[in-house]
Amino acid sequence: MKASKTIFLPTWLKLCLFIITWFFFLIVFEISSAFIIPDTLEFSLKPDTIPFRIIRHSFQLSATILSIWLFTRFIDKIPFKSLGFYLKNRWKDILFGIILGFIVMAFAYVLLENLHEITYTSLNVKIEDIIYSIIFFTLVSLLEEILCRGYILNRLLETNNKYIALTISSVIFTALHSFNPNMAVVPVLNLFLAGILLGITYIYTKNLWFPIALHFSWNFFQGPIFGFEVSGQEFYSVIQQTRTEDNLLNGGSFGFEGSLLATFILLFVIFLLWRYYENKSKHAFNGVKI
Repeated sequence: MKASKTIFLPTWLKLCLFIITWFFFLIVFEISSAFIIPDTLEFSLKPDTIPFRIIRHSFQLSATILSIWLFTRFIDKIPFKSLGFYLKNRWKDILFGIILGFIVMAFAYVLLENLHEITYTSLNVKIEDIIYSIIFFTLVSLLEEILCRGYILNRLLETNNKYIALTISSVIFTALHSFNPNMAVVPVLNLFLAGILLGITYIYTKNLWFPIALHFSWNFFQGPIFGFEVSGQEFYSVIQQTRTEDNLLNGGSFGFEGSLLATFILLFVIFLLWRYYENKSKHAFNGVKI
């Protein structure tokens, strides 16, 4: 049997076609979801409840996976799994991603409370809402990582320097959050840095499980556990807290991701991961196994 040939397209054209296709399927799936929950489109403008968000993101994730599968199958001619879904020897990456997200958010909460930027008010433990939150933020992390790192960054790495590819994919990741509530200069900067953080391991490992785990953990502990807004959006939280005032240190109504504290933490963690993977790749090049 004659092997099918990969369709050659310039990377920029391929990504433009992909984004157009992705938007098309998002619209189709969004309209389809409206037949299941009549108020879905209304809630996309003013989200209030996690169940509606879960259903919307389930449809959005389905649209994303379908778009990427079509391109990997018929344009790129590569296995979908090769985008970074291999699980062998990746359980440590998943665990590390979850732990790192918790450490960052716990540190931020304790520091801001000791600086009297936020004040603990009460505990609000609701098992059902915690489960809903786990499901929702799992969907969010899968959708954004498969899209931004799994496909877009992966394709950019084909023809670009790894740092250029990482920068472009992080700009796209930031743009996806453009319409989030309470957007400002610092949140834009931090979202870009978050894109760098989530992509820095991928450019060395070509594996998605660490960024998926970190993305989930970052959002889950930030919102449902420690009570910050998540990228400007309010969610149920176990720890109830209030801000003494809105400022650049606590992030104001955008949440921790809108703070200068987040900027410094992101830069610090990016530097540590970059140094680790650069040293690891150099040792591997020299034939030394780490």
